[in-house]
Amino acid sequence: MAEIEDTPPATQPLPTLPRTSPLPAQAVPATLPDPADLRPGGPARRWTWLLGGITAGAGAAALVLGLVANLVTPTVTASSAANSSAAVASSGPASPSAALYTASAAGCSLVHPETVARYAKGAPCTEQKPIGGIPVTGGSWTSQDSGLTMLQVLVTLSPSTDSIYQETLSSARTAAATSAGTMKITDDRSVPGIGEKATLLYTVAWGYGRIELVVLQRNALITVNYQASTRSGYTLKDVPPSEAEAAATAAARDALGTLTA
Repeated sequence: MAEIEDTPPATQPLPTLPRTSPLPAQAVPATLPDPADLRPGGPARRWTWLLGGITAGAGAAALVLGLVANLVTPTVTASSAANSSAAVASSGPASPSAALYTASAAGCSLVHPETVARYAKGAPCTEQKPIGGIPVTGGSWTSQDSGLTMLQVLVTLSPSTDSIYQETLSSARTAAATSAGTMKITDDRSVPGIGEKATLLYTVAWGYGRIELVVLQRNALITVNYQASTRSGYTLKDVPPSEAEAAATAAARDALGTLTA
């Protein structure tokens, strides 16, 4: 019988795959946008930002402006523009007393120096410039010298101010109702004698009280936030709600007085 060789067959080299070039590098932005900036802020987010701004001090105005910017941009269509023109034509020329406002004072001039000295003594002002083409101005006075004082005034001029007025109040009420007990509105009422209509909310959050006064006058919306407490050792104690209301009311009246048609 013939012998069988135990030699493995010769192997052929594997074919060489074509060389691939690496994909070009993609440019990566230095900072990615916050998804919250791309959609309207919900009530809970709004309150989280606002309370964080109070603690941080001067950043509060910019955070509230983020909410306002999402709300005050109206969608103008040809039909709505035509309806508005027809309404103006049918109603005749507007009286000087009903003319729409076109400007207000700069942010740090919205509140009289006497009012700041009384309710936010020694607090420096941070001015918020108009953003996104929206006529919004604001000022924030914050001090932590003898406790915590935060006075914030925001003026918005827009044909949608009535909707913003309702949304601001609705957001605050919803936030308190869904906070699982961490926030509670202890005073919610209209305030006569300021603008066409005004509503005051006094909210206690994590043990500290805060006033929000929202005032509507023609096409102007004035929002005032005020929180003040005094320090005794390591303990902060809120000023009486009546004093906080007086501060918010005085600031709102000052801001209303700066509006021009």
